[in-house]
Amino acid sequence: MFDIFDDELEQMFSDGKHDKQQKLNVAFSLHDPINLLPKYKFVSMTDDSPLIDVINKLQQYSMGCVLLENDNKISGIFTERDAMKKVLGQRLDLNTEIISTYMTPNPECLRLEDPIAFALNKMVSGGFRHVPLIDNNKNPLGVLSMQSIINHLGEFFFDEIVNLPPKPIRGKTSREGG
Repeated sequence: MFDIFDDELEQMFSDGKHDKQQKLNVAFSLHDPINLLPKYKFVSMTDDSPLIDVINKLQQYSMGCVLLENDNKISGIFTERDAMKKVLGQRLDLNTEIISTYMTPNPECLRLEDPIAFALNKMVSGGFRHVPLIDNNKNPLGVLSMQSIINHLGEFFFDEIVNLPPKPIRGKTSREGG
């Protein structure tokens, strides 16, 4: 005889030998350091570069930001948001303008040992989508983006995210049933 609960009972009492390989082999915690996240490429240039060169790098590498250096230390960051707010529509000569005029100077930075939760808090409270990663000498090591954190979490929790029920466009205006 077929019981509708057979599948649930089989899952509860299975010995786990036939379970599919788990993708997550270690616990993932927001207290883990940033260096556990995958490394992403970044572009850095000197802070006396012409504006046109920086914008070309953003387009060429499809990056959201460029780190700007002075004496091999981070002096600023130029993001796509800076391009939209400070450059677009200003009728500037991009060949003669210097990036240091339009960059965000002395950006808040993170270290690879900082916890992911600290990075998320800094990004959300500061309204940053990109935060430079530096070593103890302020040398650039990379860029942490909100998208990279989301992508990393999405790899581990793919089935849970994909199987979420759809969110209705509009709420119910009346009760169903009696």
